[in-house]
Amino acid sequence: MITRNKLIGIIVLLAGLTAGYFASRGANALQERLLSNFPAFYNEQDIPDPSTTNLSTIYVHSKEHFNEVLIQGSNAIREAARRRNLLIQARDRVTDNHAAYDHLILQSERTVDLLRLQDYYGQFYMHYYRWLDSGDAQSAVQYKLSLGQFKATLDYIMEKQQEDPALSPGEVEELRLAIQIVEQSNRTMRWARVVVVVLLFLLLMGIPGLIRDNGYKRFASTLYFDSVFRPNRISDLNRWHSMQRMAPALLLIYLFSLVICTSFISWKIPLLFAALGLIPVIVLIAMSDKKQKLSALLISFMAPMMLVLILVIGIVAVRGPNFFWYQIWGEEVFRGLFFSLLFMLIFRKLHVYMILVRKWSTSTQSASAAMVWGGIWDPNSVGGDPVLLVRAKRKHGRSEQGGAFFA
Repeated sequence: MITRNKLIGIIVLLAGLTAGYFASRGANALQERLLSNFPAFYNEQDIPDPSTTNLSTIYVHSKEHFNEVLIQGSNAIREAARRRNLLIQARDRVTDNHAAYDHLILQSERTVDLLRLQDYYGQFYMHYYRWLDSGDAQSAVQYKLSLGQFKATLDYIMEKQQEDPALSPGEVEELRLAIQIVEQSNRTMRWARVVVVVLLFLLLMGIPGLIRDNGYKRFASTLYFDSVFRPNRISDLNRWHSMQRMAPALLLIYLFSLVICTSFISWKIPLLFAALGLIPVIVLIAMSDKKQKLSALLISFMAPMMLVLILVIGIVAVRGPNFFWYQIWGEEVFRGLFFSLLFMLIFRKLHVYMILVRKWSTSTQSASAAMVWGGIWDPNSVGGDPVLLVRAKRKHGRSEQGGAFFA
């Protein structure tokens, strides 16, 4: 039989699913608007912009003709090299203005160098995105080889063309940044897998009854598990051991996961999410009546955040950070599922926060909702208002035990 609490939990998840659906529709419209600005074909003399959106679009448009795309680059190099050789061979026969002719030969050599650079770059990102798309092991080897050749050629051209570089400093910096992100992929994957395994292991170890109680005390991971799946079971009468180790462990894992995110996006975005995630937790802990249970409060309030973390870091752990962005930009089904799950977890987190606030502070339903709302949307104004609200409710004789909505 479905209890009222379970029914409310299901309604919250369905509300998150609905919000995720509309968010994915909005993302689809944004993608169509962005991709409408990208041409399907590019000038052979140009090196495509290294953004994930741009390269993903090129790969999607050309993956059906994968080998032909790679052959075009080598054919262009051979043709440009043939023309340069013809110019060199005919130097003494066609003109007496050797200075202008030498400049023409120099321009031809610059064209060959740029085409060679573009060819290595094209081989690199085509093989790289093929590996992201299908996990092809041969493409994984090829993109690393092409990446090394591209880096060496780029350094050679920059040294050769110091006085009159063909690429602007901004373009070179952007290319090196894109290369750096790819070079960090394997390391990012390894650490992301470590984080996901540790978090899932802690959840597994927290299954009630799986780990024997120690002196009538539950293992700290049980609080982690209950906060995620059974927040209604949490009680001030429960006791847990290893709390002093579990609480900083979760905090360190959370912060380390944000460091992982800096390997494929700007450091400002993980910093923003860290603030959005930790500030409500700190505020809600500060407003709790059980401040002496700091470790238990920290574990219980951080537990719902860890599910969101598993969702994002788990995708990165498959084939690196750009795999996440490639799927977001290239797969409509993946994009819809991701936004749906993300918003379901966010809605569930807010619901769990309301339950936990009521459990740890013995507040009323409306006071718990006000505290969570204030802690998330206006943390600067929650210094006294929610507490005063709780006290006001008590003075008016509102029941602190009834109300199944948050119980």
